[in-house]
Amino acid sequence: MDNKFRYGRFNSSTNGDLMKLAKDKVSFGAPALTLIEEKAMERRLGRSIDAENSARPLEWGKCVEPIAFDKLGTAYRMCSNETIVHEEFPFWSGTPDMIKYSADGNAVCDIKCPITLKSFCTFIDAYAKNGIQGVRDAHKDGDKYYWQLVSNAILTGCNKAELVIYMPYYEELDEVKRTAEIFPYQWIVFAHEMELPYLIKGNHYKNINILPFDIPQDDIDALTANIIKANELCTEYSFPITIHDQNITIHDSIKA
Repeated sequence: MDNKFRYGRFNSSTNGDLMKLAKDKVSFGAPALTLIEEKAMERRLGRSIDAENSARPLEWGKCVEPIAFDKLGTAYRMCSNETIVHEEFPFWSGTPDMIKYSADGNAVCDIKCPITLKSFCTFIDAYAKNGIQGVRDAHKDGDKYYWQLVSNAILTGCNKAELVIYMPYYEELDEVKRTAEIFPYQWIVFAHEMELPYLIKGNHYKNINILPFDIPQDDIDALTANIIKANELCTEYSFPITIHDQNITIHDSIKA
């Protein structure tokens, strides 16, 4: 993931905030206005306002996501190091984790590796009860991840998505710790097993869980309209880069 393609742009990871409206159901709500203000700041600065976050949940995810990917089939291609800029709207970017190629239609995918067992169970239980809408309603980050996938689906030309939820089995913790040594994330390497999240193989939950869903055209249209509207509110500090700029790469290879 290249942050030089992300600053000042409306990125898939935060575009869910643009779908949070005020009480009138028309105007942007406070989270959206905050995001728009931050993008204007970045455009004035010419750089991201956020430093790399070393919080443990992010470190856990970086460590465990490659292990999850290795357990998926050959239909999946990792593309998490490739930031895509929208072909028509250069103020819009995203970095999908994976594309799943299928004769029935390609799907954009994102891997989530919760650091708590409660978060993991909420994902799986909510989806079992009411599909992706259940996840959006029950999990604190469910709506955020939904719109992240909608945004990345638009960027990749997909109309399907998969939210992949992974939690290692107890037997996989040694592999996790070996991976942590590479980064290095010493707190994982030296953690007692009971300090790390894991599943007991053979019980109710599986380590790999694929939560597929279709992307409604109405949501594609709504998100696109809100991103365009948000950019218009930054017109005083318009993004001075077009898709023809030599510093931007459009990754046609991962388009559907």
